Amino acid sequence: MITERDYYNMLNTAKADGLAEGEAKGEAKGREEGRVEGREEGRAEGLAEGEVKGRNEEKIRIAKALKENGVADNIIAATTGMPEEQIATLE
Repeated sequence: MITERDYYNMLNTAKADGLAEGEAKGEAKGREEGRVEGREEGRAEGLAEGEVKGRNEEKIRIAKALKENGVADNIIAATTGMPEEQIATLE
């Protein structure tokens, strides 16, 4: 025979067990979603940084070629958007 106190204890135990199980599942799902989101953000940032780096390298390559062909630094600066001080240091 189950007393009211036993019934109350069983319900509280079941409630605590269910809550703990739900929290554990929620944490695991949240961590995985966070990892996926973090990877996506990392890829996007890496791609953006790579594009900027590539554009800068291309500007330098073009500036060097123009300089080798005798184009004035001020014209190279206007064409590439690079500062004349940086162009003057190119070899």
